[in-house]
Amino acid sequence: MACIFKKTYARKFPEGATVVTRRGKQIAEWVDETGKKRSAEITAARDGSIRIKAVSSTWTAKYRDGEGVIREVSTGCRDKQAAAAVLKELTNRAELVRARILSPEQDKISEHQKTTVSEHIGAYIDYQQSRGRNRDHVNTYESRLLRSAQECGFRWLSDLNADRLERWLSSLTELPKDADENSEPRLVSASVYNGFVEAWVAFGNWMIGKRVNGRRSNMNGEKRMLTNPFDGMGKRDKNQDRRRIARALTEDELHRLFAAAKTRPVIAAETVRRGPNKGKRMIKLSDSRRRELEKLGEERALIYKTAVLTGLRKSELRSLVVSDLSFGDVPFVKLQHKNEKNRQGSTLALRADLAAELQRWTKGKERSDKVFRVPSSFLEILDRDMEAAGIPKVDEDGRVAHLHALRHSFGTHLSKAGVSPRVTQAAMRHSNINLTMGTYTDARLLDTAAAVEALPSFDGDAGVQSNRKQRPNCDAPHDAPTTGLRRHLESSPDHSVGNADDGKFRP
Repeated sequence: MACIFKKTYARKFPEGATVVTRRGKQIAEWVDETGKKRSAEITAARDGSIRIKAVSSTWTAKYRDGEGVIREVSTGCRDKQAAAAVLKELTNRAELVRARILSPEQDKISEHQKTTVSEHIGAYIDYQQSRGRNRDHVNTYESRLLRSAQECGFRWLSDLNADRLERWLSSLTELPKDADENSEPRLVSASVYNGFVEAWVAFGNWMIGKRVNGRRSNMNGEKRMLTNPFDGMGKRDKNQDRRRIARALTEDELHRLFAAAKTRPVIAAETVRRGPNKGKRMIKLSDSRRRELEKLGEERALIYKTAVLTGLRKSELRSLVVSDLSFGDVPFVKLQHKNEKNRQGSTLALRADLAAELQRWTKGKERSDKVFRVPSSFLEILDRDMEAAGIPKVDEDGRVAHLHALRHSFGTHLSKAGVSPRVTQAAMRHSNINLTMGTYTDARLLDTAAAVEALPSFDGDAGVQSNRKQRPNCDAPHDAPTTGLRRHLESSPDHSVGNADDGKFRP
């Protein structure tokens, strides 16, 4: 019963067509946009409207598969002989399945070989979005997969190859052997390298049917490949190749940043941009426009302050909704598991003054409303605010002050305020204390001199004398930039909503 045929379907009745009768059938005749005369048999749609019958330009194969199910598969061929060859391949595979030489699963997987890698990536991204994954994470994975697929020449599934991906990534992270001393270094760090590897490993796991639900995984998903070609692909040590080392901002710099953020929108709107009066504040603003800009400045300053006093990341700040905030006896912010980097879902304590500001800011908003508007260009906004505050973006040691540096400031000022490393680690939501104390603590801002003075004095026969009066103050001041807390500060994983996983972006 195997055969090939061209499917017919109904199309919209052409505008300006005339109806004639031929051999007892009604035919529509019209002239298309190229000037050619066209004709087609008329048919009626279910709703009673008039349509014309059209024939597909490609052939369809009809056959019985290895499990005895009749299937119709588009060959994608316009040529009849080519379509017949596709039909022969399909029937041969069906015979192999019936003879148990090929499993039904392998037969289904072979169908996916005809789909391009970019289409598979699109299906993978749609799956992630349907699971409610964080939008920023999904967009990052999509851009990494599509870019590297194009650069590596991954058009079909048979092209997927870990060696080819590794060579391309190496070309971005290492200078060519014939490069001279004056060659500019590559901008891609080990962290970015690992990001590409993680994206392809996760995509490969999804392709072989692996699905993750919290900490559990199964192989019950649709299988598009038999094996993950990127499984076991090595990563690089990002601690040995950090290109953009963040620096913590000092208390004075944070005071200036908050002040500049509040006033800069109004100042920028009042300042002349070109002409003889360039740089002068001569533009008059309406009262409504001024109030709008003042509110914008207040929001920016509050975003910075929230980042410094909670350690929230950009994506986490962007995902916050009013219902995530609680202003009871112990105010806190509750991170949903899908919006947190480690996918745990945590509860973070809020300092009293910050909680009061957030409560005023969200007053009158719906529970589903976003707390902040954090645009994709927020890094550029921060750069302009720091410039207005007189804060250098890069210090003398090449360390960079960017949006994530506010999280570094959070960790550093906790340590500076005398908060114990273990509590600082919990507040930072780190699984490794070395990350907290090494990467996220700027030793240059710590008062090591005062710490040394706090040690006991060993003065010969006089024995041990305590210098406790000179012990550094561990009770942090209550002004905004200082991140030390008067009470015990730490975050706790919250598993009440959703499931946790191991912190990686999973299929």
